This record gives sequence, C-alpha cells and structure tokens, in this order.
Amino acid sequence: MRPGLQPDSALDRVAIRLNLAPVAAGHAMFGMPMARVTIAGQRLGVFARLARGSATAQELAGELGLSADGAMLLLDSLAALEHVDKRGAEYSLSRTGRKWLDPASDDYVGTYIDHSYDYWSWWDRLEDIVRTGEGIEIHDFPADHPHWDKYIRGQFELARISSPEVAKALRLPDRPESLLDVAGGHGWYSAELCRRHPTLHATVLDLPGSAAVGRRIIAEQGMSERVRHIDGDMMSADFGGPHDGAMCFNIVHHLPPEQNVALLRRMHDALKPGGTVAVLDLWLPEDDRRPDAAALLGLFFFLTSGAATYSERDVRGWLAEAGFERVRRVGIRRLPGQALFEARKAG
Repeated sequence: MRPGLQPDSALDRVAIRLNLAPVAAGHAMFGMPMARVTIAGQRLGVFARLARGSATAQELAGELGLSADGAMLLLDSLAALEHVDKRGAEYSLSRTGRKWLDPASDDYVGTYIDHSYDYWSWWDRLEDIVRTGEGIEIHDFPADHPHWDKYIRGQFELARISSPEVAKALRLPDRPESLLDVAGGHGWYSAELCRRHPTLHATVLDLPGSAAVGRRIIAEQGMSERVRHIDGDMMSADFGGPHDGAMCFNIVHHLPPEQNVALLRRMHDALKPGGTVAVLDLWLPEDDRRPDAAALLGLFFFLTSGAATYSERDVRGWLAEAGFERVRRVGIRRLPGQALFEARKAG
C-alpha cells in the first residue's frame, strides 16, 4: 500500500477486504507522517519555492537552509502524497498541488495547513480529554495573539472555495438590506452574499481577535463599505436589527445543544417577519448509516471545545424549537459532507 493508504493493486484490495492486512497499523503508521510531511512542506517554504519553478533537492536545500538529505527525503515523501512531481533529479508542484499550494492560486489553502501545526499539541492530550471530557478552549487566546491571524485566514481560504455556491443557494427575501453574520470571522460568506445582492449590507459579529483579522481581510478585498465587523460574544451581544437574514456557519459544532437552541432563538428575535436564517456545518449521517469523516471531526470538536458534530435531525429540531418554519436543506457540492439548512421566521 502507498502512504496514502490506497491499495495499489487488486491483490492489495483483496487483502484488505478479507482482513488479511492490518489496516489499523497502517493508519497508526502512515496517518502521522502524511499530515506532518504536508505541514512541513508548507512551513519550510517548499511549496512556495516550487510554485516559482522546479528545483533539485540540492538547490532547494541551499535556498531554504535545509540539509540535502533531509530535503530529498521530504521531497520524495511529498511526491508520494502527489503534492509534488519528480522527474529525474528535479521536483515541481503537481497539477493538484499547484491549485491548492501555490500562494498565487485563488484556491490556496497554505495558511490553513500552517495553522494545522497547532493541532499537534491538542491531539497530544486526546486520551486525557476522552477520560475527563474537559476539552481545550481554542477561542480563549488574547485578541492580539498571532493564533487569530493564522486561524481566521486559514478559514477564509477554505471559505473562498465554497462561498459563491453557498451565496447562490441561500434564499433571502427580495431586495434584502441587512444581514447578520454570527461568529462569521473572516466575513467572506457575507461578502459573497453582498456581491450577489446589490442592496445588501452585512454585520459580522465575532470575538475581538477574530473580528480584527476579519476587518483586515474584508479591507484587503475591497468590501469594507458593504461588510462591517463588530466585537462581541454571540451569546450576549446585541444583535441589532431587524435583519432580512441571519446566519451562523461552522459554529454549532462548538456548542452544546441547549446553547444552539438559545443562539437560534436570539437570531429569530433579530429577524424581520419572513426573514431567513441559515446554518452551515458538517453533519453526521443518520443513525442507520456507517460513521464517516464527520465522526473524526466530531472528536476534534470535542477535543477543542467539548462539543461535537450533530445530525441533520438535531438541527431541524433546534430550528423548530427556536420558532422557525419551512426548513430547507441544500447540499454544497464543494463542501463534501456539509449542508446548508435554511428556515424562515413566520410573517
């Protein structure tokens, strides 16, 4: 089997199917280096350098201050993961690697990968957290801590991939004027909705450290006249309004169910009659289906906030309990496993 844990041949597939190969050992052995090699390629500047042109391991080692042997081993590992191509003695970004790892690409996710380095110290505590149930609170950093810039910019890079599709899918009332984006961080989903609706202006509410980075991102993208950030805690801050739409994206997995209901009730109160609420997240499959990647992310959210991923049944129940009706589910093609839930306030 290759490091990517995909079987190379029919024989490999048969061995796995018949439980003749120790797949658990493969996960334990290759899961760590796959992640760590990719992160190192980003943090050491390998991807950015190869985005400018091909190089030998010796050349790259000299330019980046690496050992020649270490550079070659790292490059060969990146080639095994198909982030890098190797032809003779020269290495270059692969076609798929260039899309995601070239800083000049509109689909660049390098900051997100860099921020993933912080996860290693969090996962190191997994056994204790599973025993105690006391997660790590990743939103408690001081507002000026460098954590916020990597965190929010990384999330922005992911949001750029799906935001046009999400903005097209979300149905707001005719000629909407005001949108509330709760815990919206980078504010890019709001920006895309404003681009789609000429009459719309958005308010993004988030913690001070997150909002500060979001303001910079929105200014860099030339959207400050349409999208503004305000500092506040989503469970206690004044939501203003009434708004035509309100959304909370990728946040309910950080909260226990009772807080999600309370948050949605506050959003309901901040909407105009007939206003739209939208919840975007990764949802667990229904009870009779095999757990998938959402289960792994659920464990990550338990690790980092003491919460979890939830089912579609959960979110439908929360929306009804908060007073919303006409719930609609929309799958997002560029966010596999995620779905947008939209509902209306009566009126």
